[in-house]
Amino acid sequence: MQRIRPAIDDRTIEERRMTTESLPTMETTMPDPATPNRGLRSNGMRDLGPGDMGRFRQIEARFLESAAAAGYREIRTPTIEPLHLYTAAGTLSPQALDRVYSFLDWDGWSGERVVLRPDATVAVARWYGEQGGAGEQRVSYVQPVYRFAADGDREVWQCGVELFGAGASSADAELLLLARDTLAAIGIEGVSCDIAHAGLVRLAFAAAGLSSTEQLEAYDRVLEGDASVTADLAATHPQGAAALRLLSEVDGTSVGYVANLRAAMLPVIPAAASALDELEGAARALEAAGVSFRVRAGTARSFEYYSGLTFRFTAAGRECISGGRYDGLAETIGGSAAPGCGWAANLLGLAELLS
Repeated sequence: MQRIRPAIDDRTIEERRMTTESLPTMETTMPDPATPNRGLRSNGMRDLGPGDMGRFRQIEARFLESAAAAGYREIRTPTIEPLHLYTAAGTLSPQALDRVYSFLDWDGWSGERVVLRPDATVAVARWYGEQGGAGEQRVSYVQPVYRFAADGDREVWQCGVELFGAGASSADAELLLLARDTLAAIGIEGVSCDIAHAGLVRLAFAAAGLSSTEQLEAYDRVLEGDASVTADLAATHPQGAAALRLLSEVDGTSVGYVANLRAAMLPVIPAAASALDELEGAARALEAAGVSFRVRAGTARSFEYYSGLTFRFTAAGRECISGGRYDGLAETIGGSAAPGCGWAANLLGLAELLS
């Protein structure tokens, strides 16, 4: 199987077969016997020995126990999904889609382009829609995602939870506390949390006159710590300069910071009121739980489908858990309209933190 850019294959069946028949035979593509280790394991894939599997199962068990205690039931989605599930209404960005493993799945005289699951949340949202998409649904999962990476793992085992049908006021706090409890059960200490709000950032960028494409570019610059993005936006939107600087240049560490942000933003962006309420609610939940936190402009790369709170838990300078709110995702891929939020962790990454 080959990693290829997702694209529509408009060749005829005969042309596809001719291409297949012209491929080199197995004999001409075998590795040179002089290099016996060449090609025995694909780049970015790893074996797990007995010790690795012992740690894997230990973390998996503690995660599932924590999730089950909070009412989350385990599911599993297929490894292979149709490509259009991930291209629907920009579910994943072109940059993210460029990293998927895609190929044609032949079915009789036609072939459908499919992918190795690059994102678990989208697949779980599809499952939720197929169950009727009504009422609250709490689910957990342990399964791999596959994404091309120049360095590092291309098969990433994730453990995660998704909560559908619950509003932001209670669900966001529930997920934040479940993340804290899960990390504590696993034995990871010294945890802190970064929180942000995708809707708040969108409103600030839109007020500065940025198009959807320009918003994505500006958001990436903010995540990379590019301070010049604020100066550029302030030049085109001087009325919102104070709010933009406070949002992107200052990391708040208390509920009081959100109050300052509210005072700076609401006079120029009145529509930010509900987003600020949700951000404040998350900050209060973390403060009450005794979790150290920072309010930041952004925490997640998946800016395309996040609609509300986003968060990232870290320990020893490494990311442990990340997630956020994605209201509208289920509807985007063909289900009914329903609020949703969730988080995921790199299971092997958690094991490395413990070793």
